[in-house]
Amino acid sequence: MFYLCRGFVYLELLIQKLILRWLLTTAVRSVKSSVLAAVVVVIVAVSFVAGFFVGQSVVAPGVTGGATVTVTQTVAPAVATRKFRLITFYLAGDPGYEAAKYFAELVRGMSGGRITIEVYYAGELGTAVTDIVDAVARGTVEIGMFYTSYLAGVDPVFALAGGKPGPLSNSHDVLHYATKLFDLVNSTFTKFGVVAIGPMVFGDVEILVSRLPVSSLKDIEGRVFRSSGLAAVFWSRMGLQTMMLPAGELYTALQLGTIDGLEWTDYVANYRMGFHEVAKYVVDPTPGYNLHSEATVHAYLIVNPSVWRELPEDLRQIIRAACAATYYWTAYYVPALNKEYKQKWVDAGATIVRLPQEDLERILEVAIQLHVEYAAKSPEAREYVNRLVTIWRDLGYELWAEKLSRALEAAGLRT
Repeated sequence: MFYLCRGFVYLELLIQKLILRWLLTTAVRSVKSSVLAAVVVVIVAVSFVAGFFVGQSVVAPGVTGGATVTVTQTVAPAVATRKFRLITFYLAGDPGYEAAKYFAELVRGMSGGRITIEVYYAGELGTAVTDIVDAVARGTVEIGMFYTSYLAGVDPVFALAGGKPGPLSNSHDVLHYATKLFDLVNSTFTKFGVVAIGPMVFGDVEILVSRLPVSSLKDIEGRVFRSSGLAAVFWSRMGLQTMMLPAGELYTALQLGTIDGLEWTDYVANYRMGFHEVAKYVVDPTPGYNLHSEATVHAYLIVNPSVWRELPEDLRQIIRAACAATYYWTAYYVPALNKEYKQKWVDAGATIVRLPQEDLERILEVAIQLHVEYAAKSPEAREYVNRLVTIWRDLGYELWAEKLSRALEAAGLRT
């Protein structure tokens, strides 16, 4: 009965996503001349996100109290236009950067031009990606998009909320997971001086790119790979040497052999960075196990607290709704692009491989060990990891849930 019900939910979500895609596309095209289109986008985006959790006590990220979101579209002539800057960690041309532009256009249209947002790609304002949260907290920029893995070494909740080994592989599972844990993620962002609005960009399961042939984990032991966050810890447990390099240095590092391979998101971003020209072997994730990073929230939307407090409630509602709508847009757009770009890798002469079963079992065991280790790092991290047992079980990943539950109990960390 559980799987039958889950099947109906996914069917409904698929229908909703297709309708939302059409509505968003139509609304964005017509938003310059139609306030009505903006109203449709707000209502549909928020209702779809909230509808995913019908029958549960948790509401969509950034939407408090479970109240129906309504947006007043009457614009008083005396209200001045608010101009904000949005800093991202994405390079121009990355799907995440396109999502930022999409979000900015939605907000402009929904607000009737009362908010305009200028989007900046990674490094454009001279701010390192690891300093984005600090820049938003200080008010150097008003809004940011941030991948929590960039501060994985600073806070264990940020490490767990970013790219990590796990079973998730689709946008619906990720949204359920992110919503169940948003209070912990939000409170962590609060400690760093910013307001988290919610998940904004869906991150597909990541691949591993290698210059040298690879058919199993044994083939890459001792090699040097670029990695970051908890994923770097994972690969070091697998026998790799890891090093952190910024995006602008990766192509040359691969070309010169400074690194033997890297993890850098999905097929799309890796191809657009040109890695297919200098690395011809790709380890493809196996559903249910994946590699170093399951599907996840690739970017949270964060806002400067003073800016957020000064906004009238209807503009806050618009930003929340646009954030939610952007997540759904990326949930369709990113996987579709990945299918297309995976073929581009093949056409470019790449060899796509999947790991043997014994390697998958090793991935599972190491992943569980890492979760337990991070659960011991702080009370919040312990709560985060313990919730995963229920979340994985609810989503049908019983093997992962059972192994994590037993490991937490053995370590005296089960709550």
